Amino acid sequence: MGRYIISELSPSVSLKPNVQVITPSKAIASNLKVSHYSLESLAQSIVRRKGWGIASALLSRRLLQNAVGEVVKTKDIEGTARAFLSTIKDLFRAGVDLSILPQNSDPRIQQLGYLAIAYQKYLRQKNRIDTAELYWQGAVDVVYQKAYLFYGYFAPSKAELVLINAIAGQDSILVLPRNNLFPQNQKAVEWLQVQGWEVIASQPGHTARIAQQLQQCFQHKAALPKGVSLNNFPNLEEEVRGVLTQVKVLLTQGVAAKDIVLITREELLYGETLIDIAWEYNLPVKVSYEIPLEQTRMGAWLKLLLEVIRDQFPFEATAKLLSHPLAKYMSAEIWAEARQKHPAGLVAWQELGIDLSLLKLEQKSYRRDFWIKRLQDILSSWDVLEKGKCWAREIVAFYRIQEALIELANPKAQQLSKQAFFNEINEILALLTIPAQPGRGGIELHTPTSLLGTNYPYVFVLGSAEGILPTAIADDSILDFHSRKQLLKQGLEIETAVDIAQRETFYFYCLLGIPTQSITFSYPELIDRQPILPSPYLFRLGLKPSPVNILPIPSIELTRQLYLRQPSLLEQETCSSLLFPQITKAWQVEANRESALAPDEYDGVIKIKINPQSKIFSASQLTQLGQCPFKWFSARLLKLKELTEAESDLSAAFRGNLYHRTLELSLEQIKTASDLAKFNQEQLAKAFATAEQELKLTQLPGWEAQRQEHLDLLMLNLATAEFLPPEREVVAKETKFETQWYGLQVKGQVDRIDRTNTGLTVIDYKTSGVTPAGIKDATGKANIDIQLAVYQDAIAEQYPDESIEPAAYYSITKQKTISRPQKDPEELAAFAEQVKFHLEQGHYPVAPDVDRKACRYCDYDLVCRQGDRLSRKDN
Repeated sequence: MGRYIISELSPSVSLKPNVQVITPSKAIASNLKVSHYSLESLAQSIVRRKGWGIASALLSRRLLQNAVGEVVKTKDIEGTARAFLSTIKDLFRAGVDLSILPQNSDPRIQQLGYLAIAYQKYLRQKNRIDTAELYWQGAVDVVYQKAYLFYGYFAPSKAELVLINAIAGQDSILVLPRNNLFPQNQKAVEWLQVQGWEVIASQPGHTARIAQQLQQCFQHKAALPKGVSLNNFPNLEEEVRGVLTQVKVLLTQGVAAKDIVLITREELLYGETLIDIAWEYNLPVKVSYEIPLEQTRMGAWLKLLLEVIRDQFPFEATAKLLSHPLAKYMSAEIWAEARQKHPAGLVAWQELGIDLSLLKLEQKSYRRDFWIKRLQDILSSWDVLEKGKCWAREIVAFYRIQEALIELANPKAQQLSKQAFFNEINEILALLTIPAQPGRGGIELHTPTSLLGTNYPYVFVLGSAEGILPTAIADDSILDFHSRKQLLKQGLEIETAVDIAQRETFYFYCLLGIPTQSITFSYPELIDRQPILPSPYLFRLGLKPSPVNILPIPSIELTRQLYLRQPSLLEQETCSSLLFPQITKAWQVEANRESALAPDEYDGVIKIKINPQSKIFSASQLTQLGQCPFKWFSARLLKLKELTEAESDLSAAFRGNLYHRTLELSLEQIKTASDLAKFNQEQLAKAFATAEQELKLTQLPGWEAQRQEHLDLLMLNLATAEFLPPEREVVAKETKFETQWYGLQVKGQVDRIDRTNTGLTVIDYKTSGVTPAGIKDATGKANIDIQLAVYQDAIAEQYPDESIEPAAYYSITKQKTISRPQKDPEELAAFAEQVKFHLEQGHYPVAPDVDRKACRYCDYDLVCRQGDRLSRKDN
C-alpha cells in the first residue's frame, strides 16, 4: 500500500480495478483505451461540492474591470483589464502570496499586487474563484481520496502537483518522466517524496525502437533512425497539400485512419487550410481546437447587426445584413430596387417593404433585461438558427450565444446605454469560443502536449519551423522576465523564460516518443510572404530539408487540371469519368482565346448575318464599333450591362447631362451675343435648379457642397466671348435628326447650330478638356473623328441651301473650342463599308486601337479577357 511515482507506463504495471485513470486530453485517454477524465474536471467537481462557483470568462472580465476602476487611475478601464488579465492569471496559477507584492520596491509590481488582491476580493464576494485558481482551491481541505493513475501530466505545474498530492489515495500512481532536459521534474519528485510518495523503478516500456533512437539522437547526438524525414514546401498551402497527399497514400495502402496523426504547434494557423484541402481530397480530418465566436457566421452576423443599429441603417452594412446566409431577409426584386435607390435610414428601408421594426431603438438607454430580450427576439424572428442548421459549427455558436445572453441579463434593472450594451456583445464574441469543427472521427490534428505518452505508427508534424516549434517566447508587458527573475529570488515561485524554454524542449523530446514506424516533419518556406527557417530542434537531430518526392494526384480537381493541360491523356479511358464535356470545352475555349489562333465565336466572330439596314446607329455607336468591334457587339447585340446602381457621386455621364440641359434651358431665349450679355446669374441658377431636379441630383450625397462649383463653371462659359462670338447667331439647339449616312441608318441630336458670316456650323459640348478618341485609322490609332462628321452631313441634309462649315468641339471645362476636325469622305465611306462587313459577316473580334483608348472606360473587360490576342492585327 502506498502512492507511487514511475517514469513510464510499462506493461509490467498492473492497475487494480478501483484505480481511475486521469489524463489531460481525450487523445491520451483513447490511446490508453479508457474513458476520458481530466484533472481539471476532477478539480471542478471538488470545488463545486465545497460550494464554490467557477467564474465564467464574462464574469471574470467584468469583475476585473471593477477592480481596475478601484485601483488604477485610467480612463481605458476595458483595455487596462485586458492587459492585466493574463498576468494576474499567471500569479494565481503559481500560487503566489498576493500580499507580498504590494511590499515590493517596484511600483509596477505594487500596482499588480493591489489589482490582483482587489480582483480576488470581487470574486469572493460573488462566491467565485478564477479558473487559474482551480487546482489550488481544489487541493484545500480534501476529505476524500481515491486511487488514481495520473498519465500525460509529464511536466506538471506546482498547482497540479499540489492537487494530485491532495486527492491521490493509496495505490495511486503518477507517471512522471525524469530527464535532465527538464530538471523541474526532479524537484517535483523530491517534493512528492517528502509528502510520502515512493519512487519505484519501472520495467522498460513498449516504446518503439524508432522513438527510442530519436530521443537518443536529440539528447546525445546518436545516429538518426530510418523512417524520419524533413520536407520543405514553398508555402503553407503546398505544405498541407503535400502532407495530406502522403496521408491519402497511406490510407490507400490499407493503413487505418486511427494509426495516423497530424501534429502542429499552431492549430489556428493550419486548421482552416487543413479542413478545406481535406474536403477537396475527400479525407476525413478532425480538428479539436476552438475559435472565437466572432469567427463564426453567427458572430459575424451579430456584429453586422450591431453596426447597422449603431450607424442608423446605412446602405452597405444593412444590405450585407439582409443578404447574409443566416438572414436571407431580402428578395431578388427588393435587392434590385435597393441597388437603384441606395436606401439609408430605417424609413427608407421600410419603404421597400422590409420590416425592420425590431431594430428600431430610439432611446439612448434601456434596462439590461430589455436589451437581452430584444436581441433574443431578433434572433428568433429572423429565424437565424433554422437558416444555420446546415452548419454544425453555427448551431453550436447559436446556443453558446444564448448561454452568454442569459448570463449577461443580470442585474436585470441596470440601465445600459446602447454603446455599453454593444460593447458587451462584441466582448463576448471575441472572448467566448466554440469547437472549430464539431463532430468526431477521421484523422486527428493535435498539439504536441495533447499527445504526451501516446503512440501512433505514422506521425506528421506540420509547421516544424523556427518561431512555431518551439513557439517564440514573448515577454509579458506587465510582468517582464527581469521582474519575474527578481520575484523568484525573493522566494516567489513564478515561471521564468528559462522554465518556458526548458518545458518546450522537453515537450519536443516527448513528441519524438510518439511514432512507432515513421515521423515526417515539414515546414513552409514562406508564411505571409515572410521567409521561414526550419526548427532549431531539427538541426539537433541532424535533419536536412528536402523537397518531397513526386506524389500521386490526390483529388479529382487536381486530376482534371493535369489532364486538361495534357490533351493526349484525354483519349485514355481512365479520364472519362473525371472530365465532363463541358469542362473540356470551357478549357479549350479559354486556351484558344489566350492564344494566337484566329478569333472564333467566343471572340465575337459569331458568323450570324445582320442586314445593315435593320440597325439604327448613333454617332457614339459608330465610334464604338470603329474603335473595337467586340465592345459594340457586347453592348448592342449581347446587350450586356452592369447592374443598375444608385449614383453615389456625380459621374461623368450625369455631369454631361447636367451641363447640356442647363445650357439648353439657358439658351431658350438667346440668339446672339447681345442677348447673352443680358442673361444674368439668377436666370442661370433657375435653369440649373430645373436641370438638377429633372436629373434627381439633389439625392446625391454631399450634392449641396458641390453644386456651386458646377454653377460657377457654367457662368464662366456664358461670360466668355468664345462661347457665343458676336458674329454668330444661334439657329437651333438640341436638334434631332435621322439620315442615311453612306448606306447606314443614323439618328442623333446636335447640341447647337450657329450661323456665321459664311454659313452654318455645328457645336458639340464636351465636359472634358481633350478631343474625344475617334475610330481607328490605317495605323490602328483612334484618330478619325466620326461624330462631328455624321453631325455635319446630317445638318447639311436638313439645311440643303446653306453652306456647312466644319463642326467644332467646345470644352465647357476649358471654356474654349478644343477641336475642329477635318473630314475625309473617302475614309468615312471606307469605314461605312467596314461596318456593313461586320454586320453581314457576323464579325466582331476583340480589336481595340493600338493605344487601347477603347479599353480605358470599357465595361466588358471580364468578357473579352484581354490577353495575347490583342496583339493580333484584325481590322
